[in-house]
Amino acid sequence: MTDTELLFIVLALVYGWECACWVRRGSVLFVIWFGARWRIRHPGTLLGNQQGGFVFAPPLPPLGTIFLGHQFPLSLSPEAALAYVASSLNPGWRPVQSGNIARFDEMRVIDVKGRKVRVNGELLVKAPSATLAAHLSELLRQLSKLDPAKRSGAIQELIRDSLDTKAIKRRCRQFHTPALRLRMLTNSLFLYLFLFAPLLIWSFGLRQTWRGLLAGLLAFTITTAILFRRAHRNLYPSAEDERFTHFLTVLLSPATTMRAHDTLSRPLLENFHPLAIAKVLCSRDQFHAFARTVLRDIRHPGLPICPHDQPLARATEQFSRDLWLRALEKFLKQSGIAPEELTRPPEPADETCRSYCPRCLAQFTTDEGACADCGGLALKRFSAGAAETKTTAAQ
Repeated sequence: MTDTELLFIVLALVYGWECACWVRRGSVLFVIWFGARWRIRHPGTLLGNQQGGFVFAPPLPPLGTIFLGHQFPLSLSPEAALAYVASSLNPGWRPVQSGNIARFDEMRVIDVKGRKVRVNGELLVKAPSATLAAHLSELLRQLSKLDPAKRSGAIQELIRDSLDTKAIKRRCRQFHTPALRLRMLTNSLFLYLFLFAPLLIWSFGLRQTWRGLLAGLLAFTITTAILFRRAHRNLYPSAEDERFTHFLTVLLSPATTMRAHDTLSRPLLENFHPLAIAKVLCSRDQFHAFARTVLRDIRHPGLPICPHDQPLARATEQFSRDLWLRALEKFLKQSGIAPEELTRPPEPADETCRSYCPRCLAQFTTDEGACADCGGLALKRFSAGAAETKTTAAQ
C-alpha cells in the first residue's frame, strides 16, 4: 500500500466518523436522502448506551438532509422548573436526567455555559445542544419575571408554539435557499476528493498534481466556510461562539467541510416538538406510528414518575405532563387522528394472554401483575370480548 492510498483511506475513515451523529435519548433524527420521503431514526442500542446512540447520516451524494428534534427537557409549573420528564419519545427507556429543581421566585441569575443551563450558579439542566440551552435560559428568564398567576398561561403558550406546524414550514423555507448552495458545494467537494483527485493522481502522479489539487481543495473549503458562516448567522443570529467554532472546523478539516450542510441543518427545528416535525415532514403512516408511541408513553410513563418525593417536584411533573397531554391530544385531533385509536389495547397474541402493559404493550399470561421493563407499571387485563374474539378467530 502506497502512502497516497493510505492517505485516502484515512480521509475516508475520518469522513465516515463525520457521518456518525450522536443522538441522545429523548431526541430523534429526521433523515432524507433520495427522493422526498423523510424517515425517523431513534438512537440505536448497538452503537450506543443509556445516554444515546449513533445514527449515520447519508454518506454518499446527494448527501441528504438531517434535522434533530428534542423532547422538551424540563417539567414546568407556575412555581418551579424540574429537570426531569417522565415520558420518552424513543422506544425503550427514557433518557438519564438530573432531577434538579429550581423555584421561579428564587431565580436570580440564569446563565448558559455551553450546553449547561445554570440557575444561581447551580446546574439545572444539560441541554442536547448549545442553541437549545440558550433557548431554555431565555424561557426561564421570561417565566421568572412573570407573576405566578400568569405563568400557567405562558407555559401553555410555549407548548402551543412548539407544536406550530406553520412555524416549522416557515423555518424550512428560510433554510432552503442557503442550504441548496451549501449542498452543491459539499457534494462537489465529495466528488472532487473521492473521484476527481484519485483519477488525476493515478493518471499523472502526485508529484505533478499536488499543487493544483491543494489549490482546488482550498478554494472549496474557504468558499464553503464563508457560505456556512453567512447562512449560520442568518439562521442562528445569537449563536456566535458556536458559529465561530463550526466555521474553523469547516475551514480546516475537509471531512467536516463535506458535512457542513448537516452542521447547519441539525439544530434548525430543535425548538419544536418532534411530533409536530413529523406531521410536517413524514408520511401519514410514519406520523401515526410515532404519535402512537408518544401518546402511549405520556399517558402511561414508566415508573418512577418523579425522581424524588419532594412535593413541589411531584406537583411540577404532574402539572407539566397534564399540560403536554392535553396539548398533544388536541394537536392530534386537529390533525384528523382520534387519540383513542392510537391507544387502543392490542389484540391478544393467543388465548393464554390475559393482560398487557399499557406502555410497552408486552403481553402476560396472568390477570394481574407489573411490567418490570417499565419500572413496575401495573398491567391491564384484556376484556373478555377480546379474548373470545381471538379464540374464535383461531378456531
